[in-house]
Amino acid sequence: MAIREVIGVQIALSSADTHPLEMTTSARPVTPDWGLALGISSAGFAARAFTGDRRSLESIRRFTREVLSAWGLTALTDDMTTVVSELVTNALRHALEGREQAPGKAWLGMLRTGGALVCAVADPDPSPPLPQAPGPLAEDGWGLRIVDALTSQWGYCETDSHGKAVWARIALPSM
Repeated sequence: MAIREVIGVQIALSSADTHPLEMTTSARPVTPDWGLALGISSAGFAARAFTGDRRSLESIRRFTREVLSAWGLTALTDDMTTVVSELVTNALRHALEGREQAPGKAWLGMLRTGGALVCAVADPDPSPPLPQAPGPLAEDGWGLRIVDALTSQWGYCETDSHGKAVWARIALPSM
């Protein structure tokens, strides 16, 4: 196993790390974080891939709860888990459903920064998210209205991979 020193911190490299990127932090993480080793993460960033498998939704919900607990943001767990669930469900229904021939993959990213908690769901469908106008007794079509009600801001952008990322922001509670 090779040892690499970056900004005064020695980092053990496995044989799989043939082309490690420079670290962007001067502190070694307490727990292993693949993003930190690649220089794309910070202590306030977490990401998880998911596929069109409906079981992905429960895995993403559990991941969201675990991350927020680790970050000490349990007060936001219910709201952020609901927001993430709505955005992931939309990706499952509109971007990943019916892709048995060429399975699609999407990503959830969460970032704690600047007094806010931001989540983003990136999927391979470039179609913009469109809020629906469901009837008062409708069971479907409420997702983006729920996201709007629980967040301080949300939106979307196109991605380099010809898909989109739908993001939502919740202000952190004052400490």
